[in-house]
Amino acid sequence: MSDPQISIDLARIEKNARTVVDLCRQSGITPFGVTKGTCGMPQVARAMLRGGVAGIAESRFENIRRLRDAGIDCPIMLLRSPPLTRVEELVRTVDISLQSELQLMREISRVAERLGRVHDVILIIDLGDLREGIWPSDLIPTVEAVLELPGVRIAGVGTNLTCFGAIIPTRENLTQLVAHAYKVESITGRPLDWVSGGNSSSLPLLLAGGMPAGVNNLRIGEAILQGGRDTFLTDPWDALDRDAFELTGELLEVKTKPSMPIGLSGIDAFGNVPVFIDEGDRLRGIANIGREDVIAEGLIPTRPGVRVLGASSDHLVLDLTEAEPPLAVGENVSFRMNYGALLTVMTSEYVEKVPMRDVQEAGEARTFAIETDAIGGALVVVQNIAERIEQLGFEKGTGENALALSVCARRRDVIRFVEAAGRRHDALGMIWIDSDAAMMPDEGANAPAENAVLRRMLSRLPPHVAPENIVLIGLRNAAPEEVAALKASRMRVFTMAEIDAVGLRQAMREAIALVCAGTRGFHLCYSPTATDMSGWSGGIGGITVRETHSTMEMVALSGKLRSLSISGIDAALPSPIGAECANFILSAFGKTIL
Repeated sequence: MSDPQISIDLARIEKNARTVVDLCRQSGITPFGVTKGTCGMPQVARAMLRGGVAGIAESRFENIRRLRDAGIDCPIMLLRSPPLTRVEELVRTVDISLQSELQLMREISRVAERLGRVHDVILIIDLGDLREGIWPSDLIPTVEAVLELPGVRIAGVGTNLTCFGAIIPTRENLTQLVAHAYKVESITGRPLDWVSGGNSSSLPLLLAGGMPAGVNNLRIGEAILQGGRDTFLTDPWDALDRDAFELTGELLEVKTKPSMPIGLSGIDAFGNVPVFIDEGDRLRGIANIGREDVIAEGLIPTRPGVRVLGASSDHLVLDLTEAEPPLAVGENVSFRMNYGALLTVMTSEYVEKVPMRDVQEAGEARTFAIETDAIGGALVVVQNIAERIEQLGFEKGTGENALALSVCARRRDVIRFVEAAGRRHDALGMIWIDSDAAMMPDEGANAPAENAVLRRMLSRLPPHVAPENIVLIGLRNAAPEEVAALKASRMRVFTMAEIDAVGLRQAMREAIALVCAGTRGFHLCYSPTATDMSGWSGGIGGITVRETHSTMEMVALSGKLRSLSISGIDAALPSPIGAECANFILSAFGKTIL
């Protein structure tokens, strides 16, 4: 491991979301999942949505754009007021926002009216935490002023507690919120959609049965992500899992040193005067994590006996004297984190984010299913593909876990196979192996042209397929307008020039990691033009036959292949090339020489 990594267990996040949703439902509360702690990671948002949250709440437009680009079309709530210069972006991309400043709402109204829209707001009331919020004595004049704004609709009222003044949600202060909601309803003459009673810090009150009737929304982030590590401090809620995130770094040095620095002491690089305790000589370790990556005080070592002593900008200093088992240079050290540490880690560009999800139970039967058009069906029959797959230990089947193979003449037919695979597996990545970008402007009313298929697919990705989980391999032909579209997409693209430089195996290792990040597996699309096959002009300059087999073998070894599409199998395809394509399919199903 060359860089620090944070692993993200999406199954635990989904479980926590479901636990919170079930608790809230008993009291008529509909929670939104807050993803700002993970910088709007789409995989985390999907895990929360699978757990049942009604929408996603975020604080930054960059994160909201990331979610929307990934095809997440659920209601999105903006948790903080935007700068005046970004009001148009707010109106265009956000369904509902928390607001407390009348001047800003006037600008929202002006922009929304120009765009022919009405923007929903939740008026935030300051109940004593002294961060943002309308002071209670100003609430009625503010409501009356907002009612005069044609582009704004008061959808609810809410409050925010614990984030600045550390004021704890209680029955008393949230009862005040409900009373304020009744006042607003009497002025507007209609019931409010939302009475938003705060964040994860309100869950202990709800769990204890103290939440006043009338509160019908909470914005939950920490409890879903961290299992309430910072919310249930003295009395943990055992139903929540606290181990969804783990930060791992590598030990760069392990040496016995004095516990007290030697020499005249001043201030450290961050303006602090460090305090040390003389414990004699101790075994110290230095890991490749620093304050540029994490709040060191928020780290909790997972290995018994390891202590965090402090950090500089790039190094984490540890006491390893009592580590059990002992640690050495080159070994990894791992940590749980509080919310502040998690937030900084997810923000750091120097820490690799690794979403993970189990995709198949051990011992599960291996099954497969085949779907073809007329020409693809002829290849399957002539090359005896079904029987040869059965010889590899697969059985024919149609269940969710069957490895689905589609063989077709037209590239455009791949779209429906990818969509079907996404519906089966909920969260899916995709490897697209092709010489052509297929990213030309899509002008077709129904089916896209062959050279616009990938562009069409990206333009209407369902929630179960995200651009950051798509990799294009083997590209060697791209028109100028396709180049622009490729650069604007969130796909990873390996051109033949890059493959020549880094090697196909390295490219495939990276590709498999990307398409598996937070998914249940991936779909592989392959076109014969990607391969340079003797006696056929379609693949000149592409990857070799042996490299193609190696690619398919790596796909099989990953254990994450969920479906496979072969397109470009038309009537003009030479028979030897068709036979080679059949062999590629078998390699993807796990066929090896020995």
